[in-house]
Amino acid sequence: MAIRGQNMGVPLRSRIICPHCWAEFPPQELLWIAAHSDLRGDPLLGQDEPQRFLPSRFSADGKAIDVRGEVCTGLACPHCHLSIAWALLEMKPLFLSILGAPGSGKSYFVASMTWQLRQTLRERFAVSFTDADPLHNQVLSEYEERLFLNPQEDQLVYLPKTELEGQLYQSVAYGERRVWYPRPFVFSLQPLDGHVAYDKRRLLSRALCLYDSAGEHFLPGGETSNSPSKHLALSEVLFFLFDPTQHPKFRARCKDQTNDPQMGNHGWSHRQDQVLLEAANRIRAHSGASQSDKLTQPLVVVVTKFDAWRTLAPNLELDLNRIIRRAGGTMSALDSRVLHTISATVRQVLNQHAREMVTAAESFSEEVLYIPVSALGCAPEIIDGSGMLGIRPRNIQPIWSEVPVLFALHRCTKGLVQVGASRGDSHAEGARAAGRIADNRLAEAAADEDEPSVLPMTRETGT
Repeated sequence: MAIRGQNMGVPLRSRIICPHCWAEFPPQELLWIAAHSDLRGDPLLGQDEPQRFLPSRFSADGKAIDVRGEVCTGLACPHCHLSIAWALLEMKPLFLSILGAPGSGKSYFVASMTWQLRQTLRERFAVSFTDADPLHNQVLSEYEERLFLNPQEDQLVYLPKTELEGQLYQSVAYGERRVWYPRPFVFSLQPLDGHVAYDKRRLLSRALCLYDSAGEHFLPGGETSNSPSKHLALSEVLFFLFDPTQHPKFRARCKDQTNDPQMGNHGWSHRQDQVLLEAANRIRAHSGASQSDKLTQPLVVVVTKFDAWRTLAPNLELDLNRIIRRAGGTMSALDSRVLHTISATVRQVLNQHAREMVTAAESFSEEVLYIPVSALGCAPEIIDGSGMLGIRPRNIQPIWSEVPVLFALHRCTKGLVQVGASRGDSHAEGARAAGRIADNRLAEAAADEDEPSVLPMTRETGT
């Protein structure tokens, strides 16, 4: 056997999906990554990579021993040989993909989103959000540090653009053919003590695989067999970043109402609806769906840079407490009614200024939600000499950057992130009802179904 987790009392999933090449296989086919420094050279990954092997010897705690006698800890896919986080052996995977036109701000959005999720999920929903493997998420951790933990908080900084074959992609050589796979960010999501379903945490826990692909990859004709995008078809929710600063009608309306240089001469234009339609075509091709069918995956249109276009929706208040409300005890729940009301308002703005985007989105999916977001909460500045845009870390105040994933977690899991309807229940009544509902939903979740759970909520907002 390649892995002995079963003999260590750790229940493993019967089938594992590689987050890189998306091959599916049983856990006993997993390869181990050699630990000894002399064991270098892999036929798929190159001479600098440690060897991958099927072990014949194991340590007392069930870990493989390489031919030089070193105990190994790393695992790899038997098909592409790329490393796999241990969380994917024990937790059900949840695939989410982020796409958008080039320059739409995906890197800033992802960094802001994960930084906010680390806090909001723990404080409001009693859910831990941690790196499943720090090595997988190293690039993203550097982005977070640059924006949110920068000791030079008054110095202009910027994030590098996602390149087609850059550090967010990994290459695998299958003979003469080289394939570039998108590098996923992998997180572990688990209920904490205080969650209404803490005793069912093994059932609710998820290994979140998040993909941030280069915008050029989704321009029409951008996919080849050397740069596959099968993760789109596997994703349970898709996020499309619509950047109003790339739309000429938005820029014309907002250029005199904001100090954001992207709304002036420093912006550029892309046909963002074409990027979304191209993604839809690829998903249909990978899934075998008819070109005339709407896709079943929910689509979240993330309308970015809200601080630059908020004058077009002057009555839109994005206080997080409006949609995250107390549901008894330490638990909170998403107020789905308020979220959908805000979605309808944003849809009206888009329908007025970028109607082609609404048409593309609603021909794409049966379920579309429009969520306004500002990853930074402030306008960038032009860096002297380079003409590039930078941001001062001290000015960053994200607006709703975590909300798209909160919705996805509610939509795709049973009870990890609850949803509720506002009513005047007492805290005690809310907590008792929350426990009853969570127990009922978790019984259904044992069958691996995905009906979202609902909690009653008090009118008092969280803190």
